[in-house]
Amino acid sequence: MKKILSYIGVVILSLFSFYYTDKAGEIVRKNDPIMKEVMANKDSYSVEAVNAIIDGDYIISGINGKEIDVKESYKKMKRYNKYNEDMYVFHEVNPLLSFTNSYDKYVVGGNYSKMEIALVFKVTDSTNLNKVNSILLDKDTPATFFIDGNIIEKEVNKILELSSNNNEIENLGYDLEYTKDKLIYTNNMIEAITRVEPRYCYSDYKNKEVLDLCSSNHMYTVKPAISVSNYPFITVKNNVNSGNIIGFNLDNDTIKELPSIITYLRQKGYKLVTINELLSEKYVEEK
Repeated sequence: MKKILSYIGVVILSLFSFYYTDKAGEIVRKNDPIMKEVMANKDSYSVEAVNAIIDGDYIISGINGKEIDVKESYKKMKRYNKYNEDMYVFHEVNPLLSFTNSYDKYVVGGNYSKMEIALVFKVTDSTNLNKVNSILLDKDTPATFFIDGNIIEKEVNKILELSSNNNEIENLGYDLEYTKDKLIYTNNMIEAITRVEPRYCYSDYKNKEVLDLCSSNHMYTVKPAISVSNYPFITVKNNVNSGNIIGFNLDNDTIKELPSIITYLRQKGYKLVTINELLSEKYVEEK
């Protein structure tokens, strides 16, 4: 019994020792000139997160913020025993309201503060796939292709080429329809070809059946801010805003005017990206 009590006493003393040692270290750190500099300046380097915007059934993605990791920044500077603002260590801060996991909303765009646009092509016929791929390559522009499963099944090499050129391949259903079995089947085909799991469904208008089906499979439903049918260039020019998802049919009018559309958007200062990049809430340092 005495041995047990003695052992318990040693453990208690050790715990107290660790506690007071840690408290002493904390006091020393707080009074260290480097730590004082870090604490005095940390707020000036912080960037607030931007919440996602929800308007009824629609959602626009937010943006992460950033803040200084005080402990890691101090440790890094302490190794050189000198305060240096270039040695700050940051971590991202998620917005209170995030786009992530909001599968029950129609995704209509990326955050307005990002000067980005996503070009989206609906592929129900493979006739113009090579032409649009050539235009995108020539313009060094990535895009997102929503492709019918029936075409994916028949045009594996074309889909692989599109994916290899930094384009994103997503699910447009099968035979122009989203069904439970075919959704999974088409997703599996896309992933087998591209090695990337599809994340999005597509609809030009509100469609609760599509929204519910895709949501139940943890997929987002994209509803473009601009759905182009006739006069592609004029339609884009008159309606485009930062963060837009622009949906195109893969027809001859689109092929004819796509080079001019890309040039115009770049002249207006927009960066052309895939949907995945447009909707990413990752913090990106402004240049």
